[in-house]
Amino acid sequence: MKRRFTLTIVMMLLVVCGKALAQDAASASQHANQQYVLYESERDKGGTPDVMYGYLLESYREYLKVLSAPDNESYLTGTKNRLRSIYPCLLDAAIYYSNQRDAAKGLDFAAAYIELPQLQIFQSELLPRASNYSSVVYFAAVAAYGQQKFSQAIDLFNEYLRTGDKTQEKDCYVYLNLIYMSQKNYAEQERVLEEAIAKYPVSLDFLYNLVNVHIATNDMPKLLSAIDRILQVDPNNQQVLPIKARIMEMQGKNEEALEIYKRLYALSPNSFELLTGLARANFNVATEIVNSGLKIANDAEYALIRQRASGYLLEAKDLFLKILEKEPTSKKYMQGLAGVYQYMDMKPEYEVLSKIIADGASYETFSSRLLAYNEAMKKMPAAAATENEPVPVPLEPAQLVIRVDSFMDGNNNKVIDAGESFAVEFTIENRGKGDAYNIRLRFSEQQGYDEYFDGPRELDGGNILAGASKTYTFRYLVKKEMPTALAKINIYAFEANGFDADPAELVVNTQEYAMPRLRVADHQFFAADGSSITLGKNGRLTLALQNYGAKTARNVKLNFKLPRNVFTTDMPEMVVDSIAPGEVATLDYGFLVNKRFDGDSIAVMVTVTEDTHSSYLNEAYKVKLGEYLTASSAIKIQGNVTPRKVVAKDYHLTFDSELLEDIPVGAVNPHRYALVIGNEDYSMTGANAEINVPYAVNDALVFREYCVRTFGVPDSQIRLVPNATAGMMHEQLDWLMNMASADPEAELIFYYSGHGNNDEATKEPYLLPVDITGKNIRLGISLADLYKRLSSYPIKGAYVFLDACFSGGYKSNAPLIAQKGVRVVPRMGVPQGHTLSFSSSSGDQTSSVYHDKKQGYYTYFLIKAIKDAGGNITMKQLFEKTNADVKQATALIGKMQEPQYMVSPTWTEWADIQLMTPADSGSAGATDGQQTVAE
Repeated sequence: MKRRFTLTIVMMLLVVCGKALAQDAASASQHANQQYVLYESERDKGGTPDVMYGYLLESYREYLKVLSAPDNESYLTGTKNRLRSIYPCLLDAAIYYSNQRDAAKGLDFAAAYIELPQLQIFQSELLPRASNYSSVVYFAAVAAYGQQKFSQAIDLFNEYLRTGDKTQEKDCYVYLNLIYMSQKNYAEQERVLEEAIAKYPVSLDFLYNLVNVHIATNDMPKLLSAIDRILQVDPNNQQVLPIKARIMEMQGKNEEALEIYKRLYALSPNSFELLTGLARANFNVATEIVNSGLKIANDAEYALIRQRASGYLLEAKDLFLKILEKEPTSKKYMQGLAGVYQYMDMKPEYEVLSKIIADGASYETFSSRLLAYNEAMKKMPAAAATENEPVPVPLEPAQLVIRVDSFMDGNNNKVIDAGESFAVEFTIENRGKGDAYNIRLRFSEQQGYDEYFDGPRELDGGNILAGASKTYTFRYLVKKEMPTALAKINIYAFEANGFDADPAELVVNTQEYAMPRLRVADHQFFAADGSSITLGKNGRLTLALQNYGAKTARNVKLNFKLPRNVFTTDMPEMVVDSIAPGEVATLDYGFLVNKRFDGDSIAVMVTVTEDTHSSYLNEAYKVKLGEYLTASSAIKIQGNVTPRKVVAKDYHLTFDSELLEDIPVGAVNPHRYALVIGNEDYSMTGANAEINVPYAVNDALVFREYCVRTFGVPDSQIRLVPNATAGMMHEQLDWLMNMASADPEAELIFYYSGHGNNDEATKEPYLLPVDITGKNIRLGISLADLYKRLSSYPIKGAYVFLDACFSGGYKSNAPLIAQKGVRVVPRMGVPQGHTLSFSSSSGDQTSSVYHDKKQGYYTYFLIKAIKDAGGNITMKQLFEKTNADVKQATALIGKMQEPQYMVSPTWTEWADIQLMTPADSGSAGATDGQQTVAE
């Protein structure tokens, strides 16, 4: 009976629960329909958006409950129809709250809009996506991130990536990286970063974050790999080079660490951290070399090993002294300096410094203690003479003879070079019948040049028995101040009883330290607008800074000063990493003259310094207001530097060209932006001079002048980049695209003169940076990508001029003399949007240079056509004129070159466009750069 009663209760409960669940589906459906009707009512009567959209969201959520309820079959059709109606309304709500800057509510509706098509009920039905679907997804993802809803944000960012839209793709990877980093989910962070790097191989931010991942996980092989990938893009990257240097130190790879520290210290000579690293590395390398010779029994071989270590010791000594000037109580670096003194046999300095360390004193006491030590040592011989046993009285005379056995120097050129080391090995033979006692050996240079030698002046020779001999060695490090001269070295041997040896003489050439010498080879002033610098306008001083010395100038700093009421538009200090002997660095310094300037000329003061402090310039350059600016007069540079015979090439900042005379002047157009690149010197790739592109920089300079004076590009809106590396080209192209993104009226001008090449596998053409070879061609600028990026914003127009061909100059062992490629037909990309491309030759032709004019044929005749027409020439007329002139001129030299043009098929108005800005050109209003989700 009891069992039957229990069973009855259970059955009743199941029936009740079933009814309750069914009622849940019915209740949810009823509530959802009610909320949707209220939404429609508010919408139709123009009610408050917050109330209206509140009903909409509640309705959507109730319909989701219907879908998850059991026994909901009878409600599914109605729910599906309602959700289909709700779908576009969710987008309207998301846009509304996006415009209201209400990220929380915007996220609710955007997430619902994205989620709805993915519901199981719509798996067999493909709901249409709005044209701005990817923008909605990105907005929702960023909103979720801002509200720290990281799981939802991850899903939304990945949804954006699945859309294939490139506009915010890079930012999605940035956000995903930040999320996984905050969660310390290093495996996912690494995966996302590797995916991003594959798509953006020259974007260093992703690689930096990858480095941090491997530091956090202590994965040393992957860390070094990530660092090396950064250095492939930016060889002088100062963020990861210090990390690699420290790793090399930890792994005992001291010479590799030293090379890195040298490079870093040249880039940042004021860094105390790098100073200490460089000192440690030099000392560690020297210690390694000395220790390698401990088991060598042969004195001559051991002397050569010590000789090799001496250069590092000398450098370490100078660096430790610099460190102790700033931190005189540092025990660690005093111990390092003491170690140097010990290796260099500088006994007084070593003993004094060791006593300072033992006393816990400051290095500031070193000079006074060393002086006291030397004074005490001077008194010791006299005291010793009275205290020690007397020197034996000779019964027979000693006869000492000095024989110089060998002279050894660091680079085996038999010259005492400043900054290096040398050693003199000699033998003293006693040919007399008596013994020689207490011999003192003395080293001296007759003209006083021994002041430049660091090392002992005197050695204890001991006693030499009659008929015996002994061998000794004087070792020295040579100070960098050593001049070029003829050194006359004497070696003396003083015997206690007066039987001294006749001095030996050694005559050796000395060589001054190889140092950089800088001068301004040429300079030129340019006006931003028109042909003269006037009140209220911009100007620019271009300097050609040349190193005519025998050593590379590193960390070259130029500081500029301007008169009152003239303001800089650039940094007041510019830094050039290095200028090789005979080479030239060209620098642009911009300034702005206000209307209160009351002088008749502007004086720009320039000071130039470099790391060794051997070159210091303090110059002033003047330009008169209103003066017509033409090519400056040539400066003759005598290039022979003796005695090192470094030849500095003649260099003129400008060149004689009729194209730079009477340039047509157009009005300034505030909506024009230009990027001008001239890649001429490809020597850093390891190629010989024949692979260079003659006059590419000249091409770029001339084109730049026409951009400013004729096409009306404001001086602040043009970038001229001679000999651009991969990093520079990508960075400047990013700048150009940023300008386009902020100005819907923008007109972009892109000019390139230099090498082109094509991918061996795809035949896709690339513009080659000066530091990239064909092996790494994809680090260059893809033409297809260039055209795509130029069309990514709704701008007025983009004009591309290419004086290059795409033929793989690096593939051929034959010299590419006066050409920019060999005949390999590439697969050209097609311009899109409002993009027009003029190129110097067809796909199977080379682009030649016009030696008489010191320009490329194409650029010369392109600019000449504009000049001859006074600027009044349409794009179609410009192409036809340039095409005819180039074909005729190159046919005469037997290398037919036929310029080409490509234009977007949808842009039919291109033919009538003129590059010269009309005088009545106005300026459009500014645009708001704030991004929202738009319809």
